[in-house]
Amino acid sequence: MGDYRGIPTCACPACGSHLLEITASFSPDTYEIEMYLLDNARCAICQAHLTAPTPIDHPAA
Repeated sequence: MGDYRGIPTCACPACGSHLLEITASFSPDTYEIEMYLLDNARCAICQAHLTAPTPIDHPAA
């Protein structure tokens, strides 16, 4: 397990997994993700600490 917070990423730098655990809240009306926390994401495979990405973090943005 490593600590890679501070660099927004959609893939774990340690193991390459794209499966992230995040803290999110959902709209009770639409059931869509309403908000998620960026700096407490973890890799679901190796448990490395990550910063979750946002659309503006995409390399093509």
